[in-house]
Amino acid sequence: MEYPYRCPMLSRPDPNVVMGFYFSPRGGSAQVARYLCRALGGGRWTPSLFAGSLGTSTESGNAGAFFADLDCNALDYTLARSDWEHGRDPMAGRVPMHASFEAKSGVPDRIFFSLDDAAYRRQVDSWTRFFAAHRGGIPDVVHLHHLTPMHEAVRRLWPRTPIVTHLHGTELKMLASVDDLSANNDTAAPASVAATRWTAPWIRRMRRWAAGSRRIVTVSAQDRLLAEHLLPINADRVRTIANGVDTSVFTADRSPAPQHRLAQWSRWLVEDPRGWRPGHPEGSLRYSATDVDAFVDDDGDPVPVVLFVGRFMSFKRVQLLVEAHHRMLSAGGLRSVLVIAGGYPGEWEGEHPYDTVQRLDARDVFFVGWRGHEELAAMLACADVFAAPSVDEPFGLVYLEAMAAGVAPIATATGGPLKFINTEPTQPTGWLVAPDDCDDLVRALTEAVSDAEQRTSRGKRAAQFVGEHYSWARAATSFETVYDDIVAPRSIN
Repeated sequence: MEYPYRCPMLSRPDPNVVMGFYFSPRGGSAQVARYLCRALGGGRWTPSLFAGSLGTSTESGNAGAFFADLDCNALDYTLARSDWEHGRDPMAGRVPMHASFEAKSGVPDRIFFSLDDAAYRRQVDSWTRFFAAHRGGIPDVVHLHHLTPMHEAVRRLWPRTPIVTHLHGTELKMLASVDDLSANNDTAAPASVAATRWTAPWIRRMRRWAAGSRRIVTVSAQDRLLAEHLLPINADRVRTIANGVDTSVFTADRSPAPQHRLAQWSRWLVEDPRGWRPGHPEGSLRYSATDVDAFVDDDGDPVPVVLFVGRFMSFKRVQLLVEAHHRMLSAGGLRSVLVIAGGYPGEWEGEHPYDTVQRLDARDVFFVGWRGHEELAAMLACADVFAAPSVDEPFGLVYLEAMAAGVAPIATATGGPLKFINTEPTQPTGWLVAPDDCDDLVRALTEAVSDAEQRTSRGKRAAQFVGEHYSWARAATSFETVYDDIVAPRSIN
């Protein structure tokens, strides 16, 4: 079959890489795409980015705003969202809404497994037209984040161009859930992975895309093993490249004076509230100046702040953190506030953390909502402990960002954080707890909140560790090596 979307080969002095990001910007993988493009910029492999986008320039999912300093082309999903808001199918238009690796209620982006063959073809057609707008000729390399219909579009347009597939873990979690259900012969599948007649075709497509990629990049050794198990790929084609940290933004030298710290929390909670209750819009959780008094003790000194940052996905275990913090305070004697940052508006799995707070009647828990990445650095400067008890976190860039800011993290002894938290047992950089163990989480929170000296010493070691081992310049060099390798004449695999 012939496709009408072809770009002419141009003569150029430098190699040409196209980078594709299927989703509208949200979550850690969008941050990775942005930082990696910045780090590659100005070198031989400066990328042209093609990304999904949602909403106006004032909305967090807008690609033009999120990737403002990059060569970015945006595929606008706003009309598809509008179709959904008016009761129409957001997957049926000329530019259909992107699908998801997770099943969520009350959002327009349905899980891949719910899309039939016609919906799949519309996804591929849309991205084929979008990529065809590339003006740099046939790219030497295409770098695609996640396993998505972008792969099929690239094969239509540039069948001989090598593809680098960058896995961030979410697609592996979806495939692993199906794999576990199949192994256990579980017919009572949860909604997130429930088998449909379209599940098997989507799994075959994703495996075909992985097999057709010249290189697969995973962000951790654990994800590499999982990818080799779930996808039909030659281990020789897999590279593990850790994400980096912008240490010019996330630095331990930004601790504000106590009055400025309180003013910042007041700004995020009282003056510009963005927290939201389930079924309500962004900003529906509002706080008063009196509420913010919880951030200081009776003498006016700062109370320790425990900060969580992330999406409200089930594996993040935000509910467990709320419960552990509540149990710690209920035991008496300690003062602390828990700040929950993140939660993409309207998106959550399981019990919404706000409902957890209400169910437990937990006190001193605050929601600051979804914020720009630049504000995260300022928020970390006003926090004392970073806590995210995720189970099998694929990588965990936000832990490294907290560490770079000198804020010691609490994580579970699973997934990506094992590679960079407490790698020297006698020189801890944070706290590792057993997964899904509320007692152990209470223990770590209690130690972190009650012992300022421990927080400070672990935070200093954490910042030094990140500065020595993780940088975007190092990651960019690794990707340049991958690109060079697959376009070199000697490369035959």
